[in-house]
Amino acid sequence: MDTTASAARRQSTQQKIRSGVLLLLVVTFAVTMNYFSVFLIIEGSAKGIATFSLIFWGLFTLTALFFGRAACGYICPLGAFQEIKDRMVPKKLARIKHLKVLKYVLAVAWVGGIVFAAIHAGGYHGVDLLYNTRSGVSVDTAQSWITYGMIVSIVLIPAFLIGRRGFCHYFCPWGVLNTAATKVKESFRWPSLHLSVTASKCRRCKTCDTNCPMSLPISDMVQNGSMKNAECILCGTCVGNCPNRAIAYSWGRPIKNPESKAAEIMAPQVATEP
Repeated sequence: MDTTASAARRQSTQQKIRSGVLLLLVVTFAVTMNYFSVFLIIEGSAKGIATFSLIFWGLFTLTALFFGRAACGYICPLGAFQEIKDRMVPKKLARIKHLKVLKYVLAVAWVGGIVFAAIHAGGYHGVDLLYNTRSGVSVDTAQSWITYGMIVSIVLIPAFLIGRRGFCHYFCPWGVLNTAATKVKESFRWPSLHLSVTASKCRRCKTCDTNCPMSLPISDMVQNGSMKNAECILCGTCVGNCPNRAIAYSWGRPIKNPESKAAEIMAPQVATEP
């Protein structure tokens, strides 16, 4: 059997691909920034224009209906910046009581701003995928470089001061939308991507706890027989790092009573391991 140390060093193919995607998102952000811009959504909506970023964040939210918060773990550039930073300069997440309320307030304000702007414009009258990005490159002026620096700083400062994915935990309103959509799919219990566990395989080495980008108590979740957690971004780090393969990606209906410790007694589903 693999030792915990060797398992921690080994990355699954899935995690290598994910790491490559995150790096690509960071490296190309100067080009793609406007395509993710949450500010251009409001500006475009005020003119009755649906921007590329409106379509992106809309689809980003809808993916949670079938894939949970996996979009946060795989294709969000803001999360990518934080994870790259966390791998180079790790810092334990500080638990700050009540601060999470702020991201819910920001989510309501942001969505409200979009709706108000669109209504004030009399609805959407057209689509402009290159809105405010005629050259196709987002950062092509001195002013846009300043904007780039401000956005990256806003995302990275919490990660440096508060710890691992600090912005995601306490300030990200877009994660809130993904969480809300995830709650919807959990309520209807239709087939979707989730994590399944076999608690009997767990040896409590806590490799999963150490490596979780969201600083979740993975080993406790495994022992409880449920990987259900609003902050889980389904990145699969625990899947790839578990030396005993106690955790796996699954597609299907989650068990109705996730609190049960009999984790291996699950509804029929397809489990995938790296």
